[in-house]
Amino acid sequence: MFTDPIRALAHPTPLSEVTLYSAAMVIPVTGPIIPEGAVAVSNRRVVHVGTRQWVLDTLKDEMSNDSYRKMFNNERHWHGLMTPGLINAHTHLQYTNMASVGRGEYRNFRDWEEGFNVVYDKLQEEKQHNPSLMTWKTSAYEGARMMVEAGTTAAADIVTDIEAVGALASQGMHGIAYWEVMGWKNVDWKEEGYAKLLEMLGHMMDNGRVPSIGISPHAPYSLETEPFVDLPDIARQLNMRLHIHLAETPMEAGNHADTLTTYSAPDWNANVWASYSELKAHGMTASAIQFLDQLGSLGPDVHIAHGVWADGEDRRILRQRGVGVALCPRSNRITVTERDAPIRDYMEEGNLLAIGTDSLSSSPSLDVLDDAAKVYDLATAQGYRKDDLTHRIIRMLTLGGASVMGLHVGPHRIGQINAGATADLAFFDIPTDTSSPQGVEETLHNFVRHGAGSAKATVISGNLVYNNGAFAQ
Repeated sequence: MFTDPIRALAHPTPLSEVTLYSAAMVIPVTGPIIPEGAVAVSNRRVVHVGTRQWVLDTLKDEMSNDSYRKMFNNERHWHGLMTPGLINAHTHLQYTNMASVGRGEYRNFRDWEEGFNVVYDKLQEEKQHNPSLMTWKTSAYEGARMMVEAGTTAAADIVTDIEAVGALASQGMHGIAYWEVMGWKNVDWKEEGYAKLLEMLGHMMDNGRVPSIGISPHAPYSLETEPFVDLPDIARQLNMRLHIHLAETPMEAGNHADTLTTYSAPDWNANVWASYSELKAHGMTASAIQFLDQLGSLGPDVHIAHGVWADGEDRRILRQRGVGVALCPRSNRITVTERDAPIRDYMEEGNLLAIGTDSLSSSPSLDVLDDAAKVYDLATAQGYRKDDLTHRIIRMLTLGGASVMGLHVGPHRIGQINAGATADLAFFDIPTDTSSPQGVEETLHNFVRHGAGSAKATVISGNLVYNNGAFAQ
């Protein structure tokens, strides 16, 4: 086929190898729901999406008779629901082997941190005694496999130990592996941190098994000011995206009676405040979101995890800067963030939202549909009453996740089913009813509320990578 898309349209060549996936209901996300729909896939991309009959008629005109018969005879049909591959917008796959921490009960966030550190330090000590152990690689790869078996095809994965860097690629997944930067004080950062960061980014690039690389400045309570000033500049010069744990803990909340975010206040620069903790210790009431905004750490190339302690001014800042939020409601309960994210407010005010599971060290599963059900429950409990809730949550699970990572547009776009998009598809054992608008809405409701554990097949870049009885082998 022509590589130049304009020439390809002007002088089309016959399609030869096409795989046809069809289902009782197809949710393209960027188009209307399709009863008895089909998706034609060729060369890792979607060629056509529409009703099954329309796709067949169109392909018949574009393929030789032999190729069409071969494709038609090898159609993969599913009796349930087909969606774009789901996207997990916040996770740490390397902590899959720390599920015991996620099963614990804690008094507060600090208590959970201490429980986490005990297990993490023990695993690190075991590696020191036996350097041949691939503790984090094995754990991360297993987590990636779990996600694929839950219909997830892409993720924002934070990497703390370099051996875990290949997790997404181990399953052919898309997304971004973010190198986590944490624990640096200003002086140490200048003397050692900057060089260490470049060294680790080099290792990630040399790995050759990373779909894309980003940087994750951990959180305002684990980094001093200088790293938060430098890291966005470094990422932007390297054309990398950023992902930050932000507004997760109560200490990151603020009081915006005296708002300073409309201008750069002279007493907010890095030379004055060594850290966010120091600022709070001096009686300043700024939130962590407001603090990072003053440092220039936010922007449309950033998405944050959690966003629990975000009031109206914080949410406005995130919208104005183009920062998306990965909601992780189950993790917030286990780590005792002391409240739930203001999901209704985020939705009604128009913030860009996605959904993540976090890791098994703070969540019961890596199935993002478990968190989708929790988002539904919390939005309803918080007073969200519009009739589009299930539609919006499905968007969070797909196009929203792609958008917060900048993967929603361009030739390799994901989170959607349309011509030219990457052919990432997921199939779920959800009873479908397309006989009426009410039946469609009930199907979507069941998917969002009860879809966890129902994935039966997953396609990544046109390849069937997981098939639990959905299609004949």
